[in-house]
Amino acid sequence: MTSTVSIEYTDTFRKQLYNRFQYLARQLGEKAAHELLTGFLDSFENRIASHPKSSPLCLEATDIGLESYHDFIDSKRQLRAVYRIADADKKVYGLLFLSTRQSIREALIQYCLQ
Repeated sequence: MTSTVSIEYTDTFRKQLYNRFQYLARQLGEKAAHELLTGFLDSFENRIASHPKSSPLCLEATDIGLESYHDFIDSKRQLRAVYRIADADKKVYGLLFLSTRQSIREALIQYCLQ
């Protein structure tokens, strides 16, 4: 039996999600953008809440010295969430929300410089 963890999202994650919604809404329409992103978040939360370690470690983050970050990838929707597990708190922190084509290094630089 697995224990459930709670999921919290950083401001950066929320900003990236909002920016992705704005972009997709222009391309696909608001309803389709909402459905796509809601579907992604639902699949992320359903899997990670029960099995937080089920996603592999994020190789891009490991390359720059961040060795405890996991990478949830939804290849169908071409989206990803980078998250960290805090076992002591039984929490998962959603840190970055990106498309699968975006570089984590560039996203980190962009949000650190803002």
